[in-house]
Amino acid sequence: MSNRTDTHSAVAPRQPMEEPDSVGGMPVEELIRIARETTSRIRNEDRKRLQTEATENRQSIQSGVPHLLQQFFIGKLDLDEELSRRFPSPPLLSSATFDPLPGRRARRGFAQFKAQDESAAMTIDLQGIDGAFEADYVYGGMIAAHFTFGAIADSSRKRFLDLIRRHTGTSILWTAKRWERDYLIVSAHNGFARIYAFGANQINAACRITPDLFKQLTHWLATFWITDTETTASRSEAVSDPNSW
Repeated sequence: MSNRTDTHSAVAPRQPMEEPDSVGGMPVEELIRIARETTSRIRNEDRKRLQTEATENRQSIQSGVPHLLQQFFIGKLDLDEELSRRFPSPPLLSSATFDPLPGRRARRGFAQFKAQDESAAMTIDLQGIDGAFEADYVYGGMIAAHFTFGAIADSSRKRFLDLIRRHTGTSILWTAKRWERDYLIVSAHNGFARIYAFGANQINAACRITPDLFKQLTHWLATFWITDTETTASRSEAVSDPNSW
């Protein structure tokens, strides 16, 4: 009798089944709350950082900054949510071509991103070694919104690339001319990216890019924008001699 009891007691107890509304023993509601708190913290950090950059050199937020961004800087709206509301269904671009390929450097670069049915596209044309580039948002193969981004300082390029490589966050790319020129806003969530372009002529555009293509885009941009000592020296020579390009 005792042997039977010992054998029975040696059997490991069955592990309780995980509740369908929990992950790893943690309720889904709690995971959602933590995710929302993390996203909110990142957005708040982005807002404070951008507010500091907008007011550097004693420049007031009200001096030429678009109303949408003014409201964001002072904490009256969530920029990502507001842009999602204004652009509810931007086309998803899921295929791309790069010239040259990511990781290879050339004097000029061209990248094109297309929707699966080719109804929409975005092209990026890198034109020089000072960070300047142009972008076209094409819809229906007939209508295009053109944006021109002027020279971008090395420090601004590196900071922008670091920011858009995050898993989640909102980043704004502007030039030394601030809001007098076209500017770009990139909002990343779970690897997917929404890329918004705002023109000085009041023409705006938006698209979405898959995580894999967005990684390729950041790698491609870094090849042109992040330079070593040798290429920095060649840039100085090129700037002093406009005809060298």
